[in-house]
Amino acid sequence: MLQAIRDKAHGIFAWAMLILVGVPFALWGINNYFDGGKEKPVAIVGDRDIFEREVNQAYESLVSENQSADYDEKQLRHEALEQVINRELITQAAHKERFVISEAETRNYVQSLPFFQTDGKFDKDRLKNMLATSGISPQRYTMQVMEDLLKKQFVRGVTDTAIVSKRQLDNFYRFRDQERQIEYVTVPLKKTDVPISDKDIEAYYQANKNLYQNPEKISVEYVVLSIDDVSGEFKPTEDELKVLYEEQKAQFGTPEQRKVSHILIAFNSDKEDEINAAKSKAEGLRERLNKGEDFSKLAKESSDDKDSPMKNGEAVLYTKESIHPELANTAFSIAKGEVSQPVKTSFGYDLIKVTELVPATFKKFEEVRPELEKSYRRNAAENKFYDAKQKLDEMSFEHNDGLEPLANKLGLKIAQTRLFTRESGENVAAETIVRNAAFASEVLEGKNSPALEIGTDKVYVLHLKEHQPATDKPIDEVKAQIIAKLQSKQASESANKQAGQLLADLKQGKALTDVAKSIGATVSKATVKLVGKTDLSPALIKAVNKTPRPSGGKPSVTMVSLDNGEQVVFVLTEVKYGSAASVDPKQLEMAQDYLSKNAGQAQFEAFLGFLREQSGVKIMEQPKL
Repeated sequence: MLQAIRDKAHGIFAWAMLILVGVPFALWGINNYFDGGKEKPVAIVGDRDIFEREVNQAYESLVSENQSADYDEKQLRHEALEQVINRELITQAAHKERFVISEAETRNYVQSLPFFQTDGKFDKDRLKNMLATSGISPQRYTMQVMEDLLKKQFVRGVTDTAIVSKRQLDNFYRFRDQERQIEYVTVPLKKTDVPISDKDIEAYYQANKNLYQNPEKISVEYVVLSIDDVSGEFKPTEDELKVLYEEQKAQFGTPEQRKVSHILIAFNSDKEDEINAAKSKAEGLRERLNKGEDFSKLAKESSDDKDSPMKNGEAVLYTKESIHPELANTAFSIAKGEVSQPVKTSFGYDLIKVTELVPATFKKFEEVRPELEKSYRRNAAENKFYDAKQKLDEMSFEHNDGLEPLANKLGLKIAQTRLFTRESGENVAAETIVRNAAFASEVLEGKNSPALEIGTDKVYVLHLKEHQPATDKPIDEVKAQIIAKLQSKQASESANKQAGQLLADLKQGKALTDVAKSIGATVSKATVKLVGKTDLSPALIKAVNKTPRPSGGKPSVTMVSLDNGEQVVFVLTEVKYGSAASVDPKQLEMAQDYLSKNAGQAQFEAFLGFLREQSGVKIMEQPKL
């Protein structure tokens, strides 16, 4: 839990990055992939049940990403369920298409991850320590990373194959690099001398009281549980260290490895005659091999697996954990040089031959004893902290009318904050997660908050101390602001009326210079582009780009309100379209890559929809918080 690394992928390749959650899931909650449980599924994808705990993991990851912003819990939980379903759709499709990731690819990927590096180089000890802390064996971690890379390979097989035509590229630059020539007049705001009556001030105040309020404030009492509060002094016995050594032995050496070749005779699992024919063919090939025929030669002639790294006797070394599960037991039970009996898998019948065997080698207990003791103490402190956090969470719910029972039971001190608002606070109230929890309905009603985990070593529970609802400011306090607001409104209305008259004159055929002189203004010229820096107002740029191009020899005229209340009347005189012909080749390549990624993302989302329809996804119920 304390070493959780949560994925925060965003942007156009969000789906691809979603697939690369192998490391976070391997280091946090991976056991959920290996225990079946007896709980009811919340969804079914093909023949795979999706359980609530998997959705909870995805939900917590999304919550951590959204801590700095408001979010809809119901919507976020729905999104978490969709992520888990999509991940499973991709997994099943990748296996169905027989995608393969080699051990070498996996090793290179893991060594490239920044959090396993020191000074820019792969740090094997750092990887070992992180896996040891999480209680994950290297073999299991390797298998999970291979699965995640397999998914990524599958996703990229769709997203990286999108094609962008020359015409699409030309159109992209045609509109991106277009230039719009305008002439414009700004109608400024002029301070009005019309007095604002008390009646108007009162009416505006009554209609807009929500704009003139003292913000809602609260203060809370809280208890905080930190890992330092529960760490203590953990002194493992020799027997405990030896048990830990056996559990983590794989981290202190290299397990047995085998180089495996195979011959695959594929079949259609829905056709019994094909299954029987494949088995007979595999048995016949085994007889030929036992009579001395060359395995590599027969593999080239007869194997239906043409792309696997196990083909033709040229395989890399595999551990038992990294080879395909349906072949692992057989591959690691036969002797070197022996050809197995036909092994039935989901792909067909396999004949397996071990061509090389590297025995396991491990450091002795005495060599790694200091490391084991350090790992034991760290794990013990974190486990105790996790247990204390669970107890704190349970007690917060069971005794939700105050913090005294929690403080007394766990030996914690009750502290309190100053008053703070929803938007800002001091010290612990500076944390967004604390302010959101403090203003939640359950706390405002006088109940304890749930346990709030901040960082990896502190947990808080809050209880309301004082609540000050929002209050209306007296009219005398805000009178000057209201007068300024109403005067500004009058000035805006006057400018808008004046600009409307200018626009009407232009539509009747008057020249822009003439209508500008009528209000003592000057005509300005500008070139509006879709990209690049400009001093023009965003509102003006948006209006110019929405204005129809000139036609029939007549310019297009219109007006727009700026954010400061001023009005601009402009004439669109000319539109020049861009061209890819004048673009630097490197820029063209970048643009094509950008468009390809957008198209690939759209294709992948459509493909996900197809997979969902084909697999018959069933959502049983919306998981609960």
